[in-house]
Amino acid sequence: MTKTERILKYLVYIGLVILLATPFIFIGDLYFPYITGKSFVFRVIVEILIAIWLILAILYPKYRPKKSWILISFILFTLSLFISNLFGVDQTVSLWGNLMRMEGWITIVHLLGLFIVLGSVLNTKKEWYTLFKVSLIGSFIMFILSVEQTIGFIKTPDDYDTWGGLYRIYTTIGNPAFLAIYTLFNAFLSLLLIFKDKDRVVDLIKRTKETLSKNWPILFYILTFILNTWMLFQTGTRGSMLGFIGGLVLIGLIMAFLEKEKTIYKKIALGFFAAAILFAGLIFSLKDSSFVQNNLALSRITSIFEVDNSIQVRINNWIHASRGFQERPILGWGQENFNYVFDKYHLPRNTGLDLSWYDRAHNILFEWLIAGGIFGLLFYLSVWVTTVLSIFKTPKFQNNEKAILISMLAGYFVHLLFIFDTIISYLYFIFIIAFVYVVKTKNKTVWQYEFSDSLKKILISAIILIIPFTVYLINYHPYKAAEEILLAKKVVDKNSDGQYLFYHKNPIIDNIELFKKIIARDTFATAEAREEILNTGMIILKLENDNQETQEYFNSLKTQYLLYAYNEINKQIDETPNDSRYPFIFSELLAKSGQLEMAEKYAAMAIKLSPTKQIIRTPLIRIYTATGQSDKALELAKETYELDDSKLGPWVEYLKVAANFDKDLYNELIQDAIDKGNKYWIEYAQKKLDK
Repeated sequence: MTKTERILKYLVYIGLVILLATPFIFIGDLYFPYITGKSFVFRVIVEILIAIWLILAILYPKYRPKKSWILISFILFTLSLFISNLFGVDQTVSLWGNLMRMEGWITIVHLLGLFIVLGSVLNTKKEWYTLFKVSLIGSFIMFILSVEQTIGFIKTPDDYDTWGGLYRIYTTIGNPAFLAIYTLFNAFLSLLLIFKDKDRVVDLIKRTKETLSKNWPILFYILTFILNTWMLFQTGTRGSMLGFIGGLVLIGLIMAFLEKEKTIYKKIALGFFAAAILFAGLIFSLKDSSFVQNNLALSRITSIFEVDNSIQVRINNWIHASRGFQERPILGWGQENFNYVFDKYHLPRNTGLDLSWYDRAHNILFEWLIAGGIFGLLFYLSVWVTTVLSIFKTPKFQNNEKAILISMLAGYFVHLLFIFDTIISYLYFIFIIAFVYVVKTKNKTVWQYEFSDSLKKILISAIILIIPFTVYLINYHPYKAAEEILLAKKVVDKNSDGQYLFYHKNPIIDNIELFKKIIARDTFATAEAREEILNTGMIILKLENDNQETQEYFNSLKTQYLLYAYNEINKQIDETPNDSRYPFIFSELLAKSGQLEMAEKYAAMAIKLSPTKQIIRTPLIRIYTATGQSDKALELAKETYELDDSKLGPWVEYLKVAANFDKDLYNELIQDAIDKGNKYWIEYAQKKLDK
């Protein structure tokens, strides 16, 4: 290996270590800090890795890709999505994503690039197992953060967010479900490292003490398996727990199938089954006991098959997605466009919740059916199928490895049936399929075209010159926009005495200027910036100035801000005419500012785009009430409540209208609530009416 080759490979290793550190990245000065910081680092590192790989591939043919159905499937999937995005509803967000999710086609391209880099550069099993060991070291650090957060839950519960009323750990990853898949992958990687050598599983069972003395790192792998399992169950993520338990059972099944002549594996498989059945039977028989109910993991497991609000919302989303697929079955709606499907086919019923905005179907099959149509889903599944077949077919994988790798992917897939991918789950999925690709194509030949020395110099010089501009163009302005949105939306802040002071030197004016600066950057963050213009407007309208001499000037600033908001939000509505979110929020802002006639116009626009969302009708009900349009208010309130009479919010709105215009109806609604046993509804409504 030449010095240049060694340096370039070391740079790749450094880049991969940084990628493994992305779950720990949290940049509090960014909009959506748990998402954006990780994603920008991921994109920049992958872009640099691609440049390094291109130089390696030009200088040394052995680092060029090899033909494989996994690679072909991935390329076809990426191309299919590009076509779907071009013909989708919102091409900008489909291609570039948004700050809240940081996905879009640009992320898929980065994933493909990372796959090619990994599959071309890390070409030995030893390198891959070293990478997995580094990942386990990271998971150990994540465990320390989890323990710290768990202690924080006990000592200062009010300082932490709850998920569904439960203290589920989320650490620097920011979401229990996203942490769950991180721990699931690392738990299975621990098993892979424990049993990677042939017959080690038998040795561990027959000669545990001797085996451990010769293979002391196994103790660390066993420890990380236990710790990752603990973290997984402390996230309380039901789909991930189900996938994990099922994956463990599947390991035994596959080993029993592959090792037909070794009865020890059949005993292990039967042991897994017996343990799983005993465990499930025990906790389900005790599901109502205080022992189970007071344990986060056990209580969540026993509720897996209960159709609670969370599950019902997911079922509704799957119905939304199936209807959206029927409208656009071939190419789908484009990436990041599920919100349009949710708007158009929204089912208000049986959730008990009045949720208006969903941008994910929470099921990977429906996600890709909506994003890429039938072709997008088939090409996505082809990546999975070719990977699993490659694991089964290649003799270069031992049976232990085959069983664990396939079970890991199975557990991950079960997780995806109830949630969606993030940059962390994508990263580990790429690691696994690239690992399989490398082992499968070990003895295949690469493209051997030899570049002339002069052409090599030209190409390498071009790469070195182009990559900084590429990194800058793709990342700099969106990153700055994510940074500036947080500043632009700040109006007031508390000082050390607890008093509220204006955050900016020139209140409202500076907010406008900052928003102008963000929008002038012309990035994929523009839509989110415009939404924050409206949200910030809500705060500004509530502000009062005690100084009468400056009150007139203060009111003029409010008017100036409203005019700016009006111009920007109309631009956004022109760009995304089928999105109900912007006219809905704008109608609320206009109503609060007293512009009721204009507010009515935008409220009606929002309802037209999403006619069955109950909460989206609220502004128009209130506008009709405020303007004395009693018939319209009563009709719309009644119609809204009857879309799903299980929700408190629409009933309260209906009750308010009745209190203003129809006392008999008001009494009927109160009596109906009493008959249904909704005592809390009446108490809650009374508090609202007394204000």
